[in-house]
Amino acid sequence: MAIPYFSPGWFFGYDVILELTFAIILFIVLLFAHRVYKTTSQRQVQIFGIGITFLMGAYVVQSIFNFLTVYQLHNNISFLSKAQYYLVYQFLGTYSNMLLMNVGLILILFMTFRTENYKILAIMLATSLLSMLMCDSPFNLFSMLVTIYLIFIAWYFVRNYVTNRNKKTLLVAVAFIFLLLANAHFIFSINHQIFYVLGHLLELIAYVFILWNFYLVRKHDKKKRKA
Repeated sequence: MAIPYFSPGWFFGYDVILELTFAIILFIVLLFAHRVYKTTSQRQVQIFGIGITFLMGAYVVQSIFNFLTVYQLHNNISFLSKAQYYLVYQFLGTYSNMLLMNVGLILILFMTFRTENYKILAIMLATSLLSMLMCDSPFNLFSMLVTIYLIFIAWYFVRNYVTNRNKKTLLVAVAFIFLLLANAHFIFSINHQIFYVLGHLLELIAYVFILWNFYLVRKHDKKKRKA
């Protein structure tokens, strides 16, 4: 997750590239999840794929508004116009990102419940989104909610690894742990901009692990087809 206001000036533009990179990696994962769902028709895979779609959308939207912010800051217009564009893009980018990221993580968390009771999902979405809309500090609430979601998601994959001792499950668990650490750094970025940069770097590590896991799964599938 990214908010232009928290970014140090020298990092403008790099965050756009990183966010697009995260979106591309998630798109690759989404394509694979779609293929698995077409083969197995597993409901969990479908929910996971929808959740990944929302996370991908969150990064795409945020990268677009971050790019527009950087563009306007370097555009030859008055300072007042720059400030107006900056505030509009910051508002739209931040709230779009929070909305999409929140829904995506809730869907992935719901997937870990292994239940067909969609009332639970509806309650989670309604409670979370309404709380953010009515809260005076939506970013702080969003950060706390994301932290809670990531703790339970990471624990789910860690527990799966302990049970199955599967390397691919371990990579996913480590990825979500790094996403959890990245979210913690974004919380601190409110007062210290360097944490905004560290948060992006931790996210990059997380998505490298996800990409590594995708590579191992593809490699395993190719071996199965050849056998």
